[in-house]
Amino acid sequence: MQGQAGALTKQRSYAGRMTMTGFTTGYGRNEIEPKIAPLVLAVQGAGFITFSSCEGHVEDEGHSLPRLPSVGFYAHEDAARPVHERLVSNRPRLNCSWFLCAGFVHHRERGEWVLGWTLKNGGVIEDGDDATFVKRTVEAVWNNDVPLLVEMFSNGQQNRR
Repeated sequence: MQGQAGALTKQRSYAGRMTMTGFTTGYGRNEIEPKIAPLVLAVQGAGFITFSSCEGHVEDEGHSLPRLPSVGFYAHEDAARPVHERLVSNRPRLNCSWFLCAGFVHHRERGEWVLGWTLKNGGVIEDGDDATFVKRTVEAVWNNDVPLLVEMFSNGQQNRR
């Protein structure tokens, strides 16, 4: 959340959580994890409705399986194509591989199956110890890739709802 040029605005604090513009950050149900929140806000600011996100977790944080960061959003193919093109053009600046994957997801509000896209992290692009791969990936995302992806979505803002 730091370094996002005020993109997220702290409204109030309670029980260790912050309410941000449009959602609450935290680790509970229906909350956005803090380290992926700037990217979720940027995706929403570009006109997309998000349906899932994960900031990434390493095994030793009490999670049964490591998880790499991701953000899911609804979009027609013609709306997702520019996202993919910007992702490809920004590839040299990113520390990790990122994939834009499509599938049909159930839209909770509309009650129907729609095309959804997930911006998935494929891991850090550097040689290193396999035992620390997830930790190095998650740290690279938090420290480098999230701010660059926020910039990418902010520069390509379009109303896609």
